Parts: sequence; C-alpha cells; structure tokens
Amino acid sequence: MIYKCLLCGGSRLLKDKYAARSLYLSELHGVTFCEDCGLRFLNPRPSREEYKLFYEDNSGPLIDIYPIDKKYYADEDSLRAVEYKKKLKMLMQLGVGKKLLEIGSCTGEFLNEAKNNGFEVKGIEPSYENCKIAKDRYGIDLSQGNVEYQIFSENSFDVIFCSHVFEHLLDPLKIARLIRKWLKDDGIVVIEVPNEFESFTAKRKRWLRWLHIKNKPQRRSFLSIHHTIFFSPQTLRKLMELGGFGICHIRNIYYYSKISIWKYPLRITARLLNPLFGGSGMIEILSRKKKRKT
Repeated sequence: MIYKCLLCGGSRLLKDKYAARSLYLSELHGVTFCEDCGLRFLNPRPSREEYKLFYEDNSGPLIDIYPIDKKYYADEDSLRAVEYKKKLKMLMQLGVGKKLLEIGSCTGEFLNEAKNNGFEVKGIEPSYENCKIAKDRYGIDLSQGNVEYQIFSENSFDVIFCSHVFEHLLDPLKIARLIRKWLKDDGIVVIEVPNEFESFTAKRKRWLRWLHIKNKPQRRSFLSIHHTIFFSPQTLRKLMELGGFGICHIRNIYYYSKISIWKYPLRITARLLNPLFGGSGMIEILSRKKKRKT
C-alpha cells in the first residue's frame, strides 16, 4: 500500500472506487486519487517483479488474474505510423540534433521511421519477442529490459521519445529525472500518454456510469492492470516541471488510419471538437531540458 502521492508527496489520498470498477480490477488492487495534485494511480498495485515477468515473457501470477487480451501492444504499433511521421516532422522543424532514444520501442516502427529520416537511433524495450521483431524486420538492435535498469552516459541524446510508456511506470518522477540526465542541454523529450479519466469522453462515461459499467459483463484482462498511473494534462505538466523540464507545448491528439475515404470528414470534425471538449483521450507534451543554475 502507498501512503504518499507518487508525484507531489501529498498524503491526502482517496480511494477512487469508480476508477477501480471501470478498470474491472480484482479485489487485490485499487485506484487512489490525490486531492493535492489530482494524480490517480494504482494502489494497491502489483509488484515490480510481477510486472517484470509479464512484460519480458508473458509469465507470472498476474496472468492468472488478468489474462492477456487478444489485442496487444505490438498489434497497434503499425497503426501509429501516421502520427509517428508527424512527430518526426515536428522534431525536424525544431532543428533538434539527430541522436534519438526511444523508451518503449515495441517492434521498432517509430525508430525505423526516424532512421529513414536521418536520425541516429537507440531504443529500449522490455519484451524479448518485440526486440527480436525489431531486429528481424528493421535491423535495429534494441536494449532489452526496463528503463530504470539501462545505462547511458549523461548528455548522450538530443531527443528522447516515449509513446505510451509513462502510464506503465511504477515511479514516473524518478524516470523523468533519469532521462533528464541522458539528454543534452536544451534537449527535447516528447511524451504521450492516455487521458483515461479527465478527458471529455471519460467524464461523459462517468456521468453515464450505470450504462457503461453496471450493465456490461466482466471484461477483466491484463489491460485492466497494465497502467499504473492515470495522467491528466495538469499532472503530466507537473511531472515534467518537477523533473527539471520547461514546457514547450501540451496538447490533445488522436490516432487514425489513413485508409478509407469516409474517415476524413470524421477526422476534420474531431480536430474541430477536440479543443472544445477536452480531447479524444491522448495527451502529448513536448518539454525541453532546463539548464541547472550555477
């Protein structure tokens, strides 16, 4: 059990029973809400070792409680190709250097696109299987393991990219401060996380919670437990500021497939409505490493 907030250290913690029910958590786990900063996080939560066993080779006690869903991370990697290209275009327009590290590389889709655009790439990925796919498919050697166990020299990278990683971490502030060391002065970090409980869509579901939870069958899977942190734009901003970064922008984004002509009007409508209604469930933050005062 955790008794202080993982972000601000506050002790005014409340149980979020709605969040726990909406995730279909077992009675062993729950969700805590910090009244001081607004962060939500799993509490109680699985141990570091339990997560390590799952992410490395899909084993361990969690599988018995939360079976693997048919739709898994690697299945979605290629669907993000359009958004990956947009992010690389944004980085090149900023004129950042070419040494890039991706944390949570999955099957290497983003790194391959970055390599094709002239970046010198490295990646970290906990799954043995995904590391093999990245090697076989793109010729990219990923560093296998969790981010906290990796060793890189200080000031090694111009850019660090983390797509759907920070919501999985057990200590996000520690990792934010770690990657700050790996970045060069004025280096850029791009982080993307889901907005699971504070977006307009999430709030609408909460208003209609009896329709969305009570009348639906049990849907417990590993997707119930794979996120340990539930960010909002405010708490993600606070994380990066406490980690020693200045905020360049924070915005709501969404993914889409570039096939099917009928999707274009929907995308245009979504672009217009997202800013009004709090986004479609994804948050992107671009931050720059602040130089320490001497």
